[in-house]
Amino acid sequence: MSLFRPYCAAAPGARHLGDAIVVFRRGELMGARQIQDGQPIPFSLRWQPGQLPADPCPCTLTVDTVPGACYRFSVPGYQVVLWLLEVCRSGVHHPTGEQVPDLPRTFWTQLFSA
Repeated sequence: MSLFRPYCAAAPGARHLGDAIVVFRRGELMGARQIQDGQPIPFSLRWQPGQLPADPCPCTLTVDTVPGACYRFSVPGYQVVLWLLEVCRSGVHHPTGEQVPDLPRTFWTQLFSA
């Protein structure tokens, strides 16, 4: 965890760094993106954590309801941890009461503007 602290200390939600690292080591996040005036769209994000925060971290995003919607990209590991900090900080809740994580807007903007 201490390796990531210099990259994440000033980020919103930095107090959730331990939780974000646990998810990062797991290599997978299942969630749903809430669309304005629509049903949530389920997704899964998988990644290969590197040894160091700046190591390349290959990622695959799959949109479960759209056949063939699979996006592959690579970012430094600390970037994934920054996204996970936002996930841990926000704790989006499903209408049924269960917690369904969503990735931050910065993730979606970065993905679709590349």
